[in-house]
Amino acid sequence: MPKVIKTQTEFEGRTLEEYVVVEGEGLEPWEPQAALRFVGKGTPRIDGPERVTGNALYTADVQLPGMLYGKIVRSPHPHAKIKKIDTRKAEKLPGVRAVLSAQNTPKISFRRQTFLFDEIVRYVGDEVACVIADTEEIAQDALELIEVEYEPLPFVLDPEEALQPSAPKVHPSGNLLNGEPEVYQRGDLTEGFAHAEVIVERTFRTQCALHNCMEPHGSVALWEGDSLTMWDSTQHIFGVREGLARLLGLPLHKVRVIKKYMGGGFGSKNNLGKYTVIAALGAKMTGRPVKIILDRHEENLAAGNRPSSVQLLKIGAKRDGTLTALELKAIVAAGAYCLWPPSVGGPARELYLCPNVKTEQYTVFTNTGPLSAFRAPGYVEGTFALESLMDELAQELGMDPLELRLKNYAEYDQTTGLA
Repeated sequence: MPKVIKTQTEFEGRTLEEYVVVEGEGLEPWEPQAALRFVGKGTPRIDGPERVTGNALYTADVQLPGMLYGKIVRSPHPHAKIKKIDTRKAEKLPGVRAVLSAQNTPKISFRRQTFLFDEIVRYVGDEVACVIADTEEIAQDALELIEVEYEPLPFVLDPEEALQPSAPKVHPSGNLLNGEPEVYQRGDLTEGFAHAEVIVERTFRTQCALHNCMEPHGSVALWEGDSLTMWDSTQHIFGVREGLARLLGLPLHKVRVIKKYMGGGFGSKNNLGKYTVIAALGAKMTGRPVKIILDRHEENLAAGNRPSSVQLLKIGAKRDGTLTALELKAIVAAGAYCLWPPSVGGPARELYLCPNVKTEQYTVFTNTGPLSAFRAPGYVEGTFALESLMDELAQELGMDPLELRLKNYAEYDQTTGLA
């Protein structure tokens, strides 16, 4: 008898509800000594031979008849207003087929905080315009012919400074994502610390980290009538499909996204990139397929990062090592644009048994490259701080660090009550 099961899943810091249809009878559990065909045995990768022989087709390898190439003009300023763009010289260069900018493209909202081509640029590397040409070399030459007049604006790079009332505003609404910190609390923190016999408190800082995938980000766009096919180096095929359909005003069935092989992503290829939408617009404008592949410099400027953090962490415990209270205040640099906050407080909330916990996270806009997922976003930074302070607590208690962790090991998720 089929059953419909409702589940909650967490993916890269976002919680989703899903319905799954389970057909037939339930699976029988394996016996302890059962002979298994696959589990515990080495299995060759299906795509291994193609990868090691160079036959794997990556996005940059896609070659289509009449294909054009795109290169993006990027802001040299951390914060500025674009007063004027003159693309006439670039358009006259032989081999240039189109120049895209705010002057000739739809005003497409992107990440709810900016536009595809905005009159305000908010970090060094922000997109200003794009040249579509017969070759990458011609497109690169044309970039230098585009004249942009900027009005530099005050900027802020440090997230702690960005929280100050006098700090320049990255966005008109302010520098704090959603206008307030993300707060989680259970139990009574004051009571928890009052019952503690030992309290340790430290401030931890983690640095910004860049993904630098072996294969850079990139897309190839092809229109066939009103249907769009996109070859994309992405970890999120259906997310890119949905995003393209929404931004371009297309029915979902009119968008197809292809990703055969990918040379690294680590979370940075988990979102729809501006370059992908620009490639689609360029292909529509020229009537030809368009390829845009970021170079290594662009990867480091605009492909996302694991953001820096400042974490003020405080733990209270009994002399026997039982945790009584845990408090975290985290400040995270979101960069110029951000849709969701990385879960820096996740480890503090979930990893160890503790009845009294409060986490408070400030996700702060700065005039730097935007954050992106990077292998358990937020949890890496949060785990570093938590585990460092647990070591210091063990030393203060004169207790073996492993024994302290085993004593407080959580058998279930304390935020949901699920095992």
